[in-house]
Amino acid sequence: MSFVRLLIITIGILGSLSALAEKPALQHAKVYTSRIDPSRYWVSEKLDGVRGYWNGKRLLTRSGQSINAPEWFVSVLPEYPLDGELWIARGQFEQISGLVRRKHTEDAEWSDVKYMLFDLPEHVGMFSARVEAMSALIKRVDKPWVSMIPQSRFSSESDVMAELDRIVALGGEGLMLHRDDAYYRSGRTNALLK
Repeated sequence: MSFVRLLIITIGILGSLSALAEKPALQHAKVYTSRIDPSRYWVSEKLDGVRGYWNGKRLLTRSGQSINAPEWFVSVLPEYPLDGELWIARGQFEQISGLVRRKHTEDAEWSDVKYMLFDLPEHVGMFSARVEAMSALIKRVDKPWVSMIPQSRFSSESDVMAELDRIVALGGEGLMLHRDDAYYRSGRTNALLK
């Protein structure tokens, strides 16, 4: 085997290992299957976008692949991790998915994209405290493409179901329920339901 061929193979393997090393330790929802006390949960729309994990330096997919967002898009983000969704609008999943998968994009293609924040992975507080911290961060960043997925409280299961019906009727995907006293933990958790 030639030296050049061996070098190319080595670089490819190192690149693959690097991508695997970057895979974020994300929190994932379990499916809602039983009755709960909805007053203990924050409720938000489940957006049909692409999960975007900001590691403090780069925007990554859930599998750890770099997302080639323009510098102006990410330069306003803090130097600590954020968990969110890259989103355009309801029914636009194919458009945002295609954009995120491309290696080279034009700045103008990102003009309709929003980074919709839904959690702070390294914040030490419970989810209610993280909601406050996210809200404060959005005010500090003060850019139209960085927002927070609205979080609401409901006192009864029938109110949650009515909200689900409303979101689905608007073309939405569904709801996420985040237990108010839960800490961010990687892996599947009962504290986050869909």
